Amino acid sequence: MSSSELDSKKDSKKGRVGKVMIVGAGVSGLVCAQQLSEAGFSVHVLDKGRRPGGRLASRERQPQFDYGAQYFTVTDHSFDQKLSAWLSEGIVQPWLGRFAIAEKERSGDCFSFSPSTPRKQRYVGVPEMNSVGLALSRELPQSATLTVEHRVTKVEIDKTGCFRIRGEKTAEDSISFVFEGFDYLVLNLPPFQIAALVATSSDFAARVQSSSSFESINEVELSPCFALMLQFAKPLAIEFDGIKASNSLLAWVARDSSKPGRLGENWLLHASPEWSRLHLEDSLEDVSAAMLAELVLVNQQELPAVTYSKCHRWRYALPQRPLAIGSLLDTENKIGYCGDWCQGNNIEAAFLSGRHMASLIVGDAS
Repeated sequence: MSSSELDSKKDSKKGRVGKVMIVGAGVSGLVCAQQLSEAGFSVHVLDKGRRPGGRLASRERQPQFDYGAQYFTVTDHSFDQKLSAWLSEGIVQPWLGRFAIAEKERSGDCFSFSPSTPRKQRYVGVPEMNSVGLALSRELPQSATLTVEHRVTKVEIDKTGCFRIRGEKTAEDSISFVFEGFDYLVLNLPPFQIAALVATSSDFAARVQSSSSFESINEVELSPCFALMLQFAKPLAIEFDGIKASNSLLAWVARDSSKPGRLGENWLLHASPEWSRLHLEDSLEDVSAAMLAELVLVNQQELPAVTYSKCHRWRYALPQRPLAIGSLLDTENKIGYCGDWCQGNNIEAAFLSGRHMASLIVGDAS
């Protein structure tokens, strides 16, 4: 479809804008869907995962772990109001753990520990971090549809100038799907995945890629992170529940079972962005061995028997230089981009980005 034909089709749609497809059921996508639905839009959210929540990732079965976002803090008034509701419903609780900063001596293998008191209260989902994602999905109005285990592989423009979404069901091999007739498309995805998906549409890829919104996306890089889940037969000698490490291949060490509603001697390790990038294509077995060896140094003695171990590779985890602009809307092509990387690098940033995305679409459609 040519540029002039696409413009003509868009003009013919005036007066019936109100159908939005959101790809990605992370915090930003779910918050955006709720806000748009309450504003009168018909919204459909697609996600490739089995559960909504994005990086609010938790292992469902025992032993239980939060292997994505570890906790969240609150500074914004609107997010604080949401927190109050979650607290009253028992969806979240404060994490009253013992925290420390650990620095590895550059000339040796020893760690020095400094107890720390967080400047802001840390909160966690109960009994898992993904409880927050599930709560957001339950809060969606009836006018919103959430579909999981659906991987989007292609975006097209149909004959009316609306978006057509194609993909495959992740739970069923070779089963394809098509959703169409959407006036707006919101991509709540890492920038690299956004670029790859936009490139699947020959109808409008060049137009989208030349927009100022898309150019801003290219400024953002998300660093990788390995997450190692470990359960031990006996308690570790570490006296702290959450440790930020420096000069180490580890960035974060947490007694996951110290959070409210958890059981067992379960630990979660996050590798540093720099180390994760260098070893991104290593086998998970080699990564696990290196991270476990570093934990021995943190523990300052041999570890007890490991009764469970699993490593997860996050290819797109932490935005190093987030945009701090809320979200992006390409008003000409009716494509929006949101996520924590648009606002900051945490759950609150994702929440605010979703709200901002919805406000831009409401303003553009009015």
